[in-house]
This record gives sequence, C-alpha cells and structure tokens, in this order.
Amino acid sequence: MRRSINCILIILVLALAYAAPAAAQRRVPAAESGALGGDIGLFLPRDNQLEPGLTLEGFYEYYLSARTSVRLGLGWATPEFERRSDDTLRHVRIAGDVVYNWERGAVHPFAGAGLGVYFLQPKRNGESLGDSETKFGGTIFGGAEFFTSRTFAVKAEGRYHVVQDVGGLDPDGLSLTIGVKTYF
Repeated sequence: MRRSINCILIILVLALAYAAPAAAQRRVPAAESGALGGDIGLFLPRDNQLEPGLTLEGFYEYYLSARTSVRLGLGWATPEFERRSDDTLRHVRIAGDVVYNWERGAVHPFAGAGLGVYFLQPKRNGESLGDSETKFGGTIFGGAEFFTSRTFAVKAEGRYHVVQDVGGLDPDGLSLTIGVKTYF
C-alpha cells in the first residue's frame, strides 16, 4: 500500500514538473484566453460648450487568436458645461470592440474599433436634469500594453468617440487613459 502511494506521488511530481515549464512558456495572449482590465483618464469633448472631465473604463477581453480579440466594455465620463461648473453631461457607454495587437516583446501595440450604446444624462449638482437619452455611437482607438510580468500589463490608450448629437450638443470626444490588464 505504502509503495503504491509513493509511486503515485512520484508520478504526480514528475507530471507537475513536466507541465510547469510548458505553462510558463505559454504565450500571452493566446487563442481562447481572456483578460480583465480597467482604465482612468481624461475625456476631451469636441463641443466647445463642454470642458474636459474624468473618464473610467472597465472591460473583459476574449482572444479569438493571439493577435485578434473581442472586447466588451463599460465606460463612464463626466465633462462639465463651460457656463456652469456644477452642470455635467454624464456619458455611460456599453460597447463591443474588435482589437488587433502586434507582438513586440514586452510591448504590444494595438488598434481597434467598436460600436456601442451611449446613455447621456445632463446633471446639475449631481441631480438629473430631464430625461436620459440613449444614442448609438462608435469608436476608433489605439495604444500599447507594457508587460511587467507574463500575465500583467500596464496600458495606455487613445480612443475617439463618435456619438449622435443630443439636445444641441455634440458629445463626440477623445479619451486618453492609462490602466492595467491581467490575463488568464
């Protein structure tokens, strides 16, 4: 009995020793892998009536291949109105993007485009003014990931939003963000 337990333990140790280098050498990103990430940055509105504001983004990314992925994201921005600093136009974005990346060692440049739904709500002192409007929009973007380990990267991204006008305002704008991303 003891001999068979020892034999099983030896087989397990050998199997783990054989599998560990293979797992450590697995390329990231890889087909059928995933990633989670988040960004913080500045939203620069196109409309002169709006001033720059904070933007936050969160996303899940699924890799169809090592180079191509689909990203599902949730974004939030709050540019202020130029005439009143207590008035804002809250943007909430739910979108899907297609992303292509290039392998450059520890740095992976990427570019992509996507479509989404934008929920736009004017606010005064944090309280909603009138009804929220739902608009269709699209984005184009690019940036780079800087790997600090095999499964973790710091990323920088520029994204231009094109959104249908709302109440005489042009909610288009540029988001400049930095963030983190972890692969699994």
